[in-house]
Amino acid sequence: RAPCFALSTVQITLPTNTMVVSSHSGVAAISLALLLLQNVNALSITESSRAQTARSRLSEAFRSPSKKLTLHPEIVLPEPSDPTALLLRASEVTKLSQVLRTRAKANAVFVEGTVDALAPMGKEQEDARGNFPGPVPIVYSLTDSANLSSSLEELQTVDGVEGVMLSFFGGKEIDSVDAYLEEAKDSAITDMCSAIWDAGLQPIPELVLSPGSEWSEEDVERLVDAVKDTCGGLDPVSIVFTNGETADSEEEEESSEEEEEEDSTPALSIPASVSKRTAFIGSIRTNAGGGRMNLATSQLSTDKFNGAFLRADCVPGYRLNPDLNVVGGFWSAAMGDLKSLKSKNFSFRSKVKLEKDVPMEWYNYQKDIMDSGALGKPSGGPDPTLNSEGGDYKGF
Repeated sequence: RAPCFALSTVQITLPTNTMVVSSHSGVAAISLALLLLQNVNALSITESSRAQTARSRLSEAFRSPSKKLTLHPEIVLPEPSDPTALLLRASEVTKLSQVLRTRAKANAVFVEGTVDALAPMGKEQEDARGNFPGPVPIVYSLTDSANLSSSLEELQTVDGVEGVMLSFFGGKEIDSVDAYLEEAKDSAITDMCSAIWDAGLQPIPELVLSPGSEWSEEDVERLVDAVKDTCGGLDPVSIVFTNGETADSEEEEESSEEEEEEDSTPALSIPASVSKRTAFIGSIRTNAGGGRMNLATSQLSTDKFNGAFLRADCVPGYRLNPDLNVVGGFWSAAMGDLKSLKSKNFSFRSKVKLEKDVPMEWYNYQKDIMDSGALGKPSGGPDPTLNSEGGDYKGF
């Protein structure tokens, strides 16, 4: 309730208590009341009903009830210069959106590109509301913070978009909480997050961590508290953690794959109390093949991340040939493999403990028949253009 004033006394009504002071100290009491009310307003950020709906949808997408790792592919929408390709882009984006929803079964999609290119995907997802599979929440990746105002204005007319990812400090790497606080001093990120909330969307911070940096549970808790303050006093629905890219020399490129995989995911010790406040999403940039994506997602799951942000870098040659049909097919196959319950670390082979290995004898017998040509010429088989040495047969 608003403060109430009388002639002889000043009665100040606050949200939690009421106090009465004499008229001699009325001026001081009024100043104190206004100061307290300002502080109360400064410490609370109210989300619009649209922003609350976006938070609910994203929270459901980023967290699995069974505690499994959620998967979120990154889609880079091209901006063709050819007029014909520009006309066909809308239908291609619509098809891609349907593939990600029905075949790849993504939990959420991060999209980079123009808002105009994004619109068909948003419409396809929104039209699927009430169907099965239902719509997949879209997060718009902002590549240039200077265009935030215009992008938010355009996003107002696009359905299906629930959040905007901001790369804090322009993607500058941080290696400690103190380094984060130093960068946040003169940052305009608080105003940017406020603008995103005012637009009915959710800001999703991306923090780029220095390669090789390690974060204890205490460090992670302090970091999340600092991000909350930077966002204006409200916990973001999720935080994306990305390892900075290292400029490898030729000798380093020849290092063991195990060392490369250890550095491919952020090294965070996530306390359970903090994980309840915000969803932890880890970036994966490793090239597909050789089981590298499986290893990276397994590492994130072991480190108690809620989800994996599968960057476009995982798609072979996506920069040179951004064919959306190829991209959709890749993510359908890759995410199906990543979600498979089949063990990728070991295999079993049944053996009958007799004088001979019966399964192997049967295999050799069948192979002799096939090689003899008695059953005719094989009509199928692996694609001879696939490079097995490059990891094509080793899974994702």
